[in-house]
Amino acid sequence: MNLKRILSIILIFPPAVFAQTVEKTADRAGSETIALRVENDFGFSDRYYTNGLKLSYTGAGDDFLTSRLQFMLLDALLADGSEQRFQTVSVGQKMCVPTDINLVNPPAGDRPYAGWLYLSLGSHLARENSMDSFSVSLGVVGPSSLAETTQKFWHSLTGCDKPMGWHNQVKDEPGIIISYERNMRVFRQKCSDGFATDGIAAAGADLGNVMTQAKARALWRFGFNLPYSFSANRIDSSDSNDVAWVPQGGAPDWHLYMYAGGVARFVGYDITLDGNTYRSGYCVASKWLVGEALAGISARWGAVSAELNWTLSTSEFVDQPRSPHMFWTAAVKVQF
Repeated sequence: MNLKRILSIILIFPPAVFAQTVEKTADRAGSETIALRVENDFGFSDRYYTNGLKLSYTGAGDDFLTSRLQFMLLDALLADGSEQRFQTVSVGQKMCVPTDINLVNPPAGDRPYAGWLYLSLGSHLARENSMDSFSVSLGVVGPSSLAETTQKFWHSLTGCDKPMGWHNQVKDEPGIIISYERNMRVFRQKCSDGFATDGIAAAGADLGNVMTQAKARALWRFGFNLPYSFSANRIDSSDSNDVAWVPQGGAPDWHLYMYAGGVARFVGYDITLDGNTYRSGYCVASKWLVGEALAGISARWGAVSAELNWTLSTSEFVDQPRSPHMFWTAAVKVQF
């Protein structure tokens, strides 16, 4: 029993629907991916957005019950019959802390402790030069996110400073983020045998009580056997990092490329900064515009790929004591 069938049973949809979709999409090698992503500021600091974890499954098809509902919307608005269909399921955790975790009571005006634990379900229409992604993330913010437990356990293993102020964290609140993103490959140029470069532009929006924002991204990539993917391996609510259009005849067995780009986020509300929706408590005023610069490298050999990138972010809240903030993302993926 392959992973797609197991996840299908877990997500409770009719086996007959599964069988029809498998026949339609024709399972092929490399059509399913398991990915683990870690984001952390270790080596740079221990503040603000300090850790993110995400475990994701991506598969060709549209047979999960949740995906079928999402695809109904995408089909009604964007499908033209030329797209390849992918679905994703992810579990993740986000952790934010103030400037100095050694203080029992961080000063007013500093970022509060906050955690976000979530399940994401995404649907994606991929073409050679464009991709539309629609996802829903459901979870909890506050002590139930287990961010305090995670950080204290990790710091005890690594010998890092024990965080002292988690009693000041954002309170428990159910959370939701509804995300849409459109990616466009602006150009793709083959420079020599196996070596190519391309440019990708993206725009999207997140809507919910955890995060409400609009965002725009530009990415330039260059290297060998450049895949027809669309984004860097950052932890992102669109859930589209492992989606790539597959050319006729399949993708090469390996790739090696580098990339650089930037992101502009227009923030309306961020619960990890602005605090709980209906309760007063620890909070700061989020900045409406946040800029990010990123650069990274990606490599694949056979079924296994790895990626490492670095992000430099401007201030996320008013009167932020330390800026810019830098963190790295490491991703490991297995295709089967």
